[in-house]
Amino acid sequence: MSKQILNLLDVSANSYLPANKKSYMYVFLAKQNPWNNGTETVPTPKEDINSTNDYFKRGILAKRLSQENASLVAPRINWTANTVYNTYEANTNFYVLNTKDQVFKCLSNAAPFGTTTGISSTTEPEILLSSTSLEEPFIKTADGYKWKYLYTLTSQQKQKFLSQEWMPVTENKFVKAAAKSSSIDIIKVTNKGNNYTDGSTQSIITVDGDGSGAILKANVVSGNVVDVIIQSRGQNYTFANVIFTDVTGGIGSGAEASISISPVGGHGFDPVHELGASTIMFDVDFIENEADRLPVDNDFREIVLLHNPYIYGTNNLATSEIYSLYTKVRVSPGVGNFINDEKVIQGSTLNPSFSADVISFDSVNRDLYLNNVKGTLINNQTITGLTSSSQRVVNSFESPSLKLYSGKVLYISDRLPITRDSAQTERIRFILSF
Repeated sequence: MSKQILNLLDVSANSYLPANKKSYMYVFLAKQNPWNNGTETVPTPKEDINSTNDYFKRGILAKRLSQENASLVAPRINWTANTVYNTYEANTNFYVLNTKDQVFKCLSNAAPFGTTTGISSTTEPEILLSSTSLEEPFIKTADGYKWKYLYTLTSQQKQKFLSQEWMPVTENKFVKAAAKSSSIDIIKVTNKGNNYTDGSTQSIITVDGDGSGAILKANVVSGNVVDVIIQSRGQNYTFANVIFTDVTGGIGSGAEASISISPVGGHGFDPVHELGASTIMFDVDFIENEADRLPVDNDFREIVLLHNPYIYGTNNLATSEIYSLYTKVRVSPGVGNFINDEKVIQGSTLNPSFSADVISFDSVNRDLYLNNVKGTLINNQTITGLTSSSQRVVNSFESPSLKLYSGKVLYISDRLPITRDSAQTERIRFILSF
């Protein structure tokens, strides 16, 4: 599901799709007015129809997302000395991010013979990409751990998606290309047996499995099988067992070994699946006043993720980068200035024909930005601020460029006020888990 949502952000692909298959995602900011009459007690978001409609009413500005604005992420696990890491079969605490921004997956944690518990890792896994073959199934560190290199974070990925809790998940195309599906990458001797003929030989090992191509060599010392060397990993195994049979005339018996098979595609072929990255992090910047589209002298308290809204007054999908959710009113010179968050009306105070909330008032250009609109605004009639008592005549107005109440709301975040100014960029991160 997380990959499917991420694919919805492929803006370029939309140009090749029929209208009913196109997909666009937007984030919009909303609610300049304080919570709960100024107490700023943030409520829990509600997803019923009335509450969802209220988010649109309080909307300010929407910005389109692309794949550059999102990444699949997994919980961040920094390599830490003297920590026992699990092997990948455990699905917990089995991968690390090192200090060079490289991600490794643990294939073997050097568990001593006869035990299943790994030792503490004391050597940080690291590779020099310019001199290391990415076709190697793993690197072995001085502490005995075997690690599979997966990928390295770019500076942009770090800036956008790396946090204290999460790290971006991506792939290395060379690691992916070299991966062998369902191969035999790790073998652990579980019983050394006795009386085998000493030497390093392939002839005493048989692989009983449904794949092909695996070639193993037993290393026998003082009659014991002390290690199994993988000469060829083979591929396409769904099961594999090791059978030890001593050389002709030998009397060795009792040796056993366990096999770890790589996932379908192989280690490093699909880090998203291998690391269980079922969470998407979104990162979007609202830059200063967004080319005079975003009022910057007020705050916001709501962030909404929206799928496939329409252009105002149409049933055509919104595709541009930025859309307004406010009504922009040009007023005449007049008495006083409207103030942020106040309510303005046309008609009588007790029964107004039009009312709205003020997001911002540009007193130089006489532009009044409004949301939470009720009723019909009429040109050439006075609009009055109930707090400021300002009175101006409406010369003209622009409706929102995004069709309110259209599209599907996927995510809602209510929060304490975030104050903006004209030289400020808001970097907004939020996550969706599946």
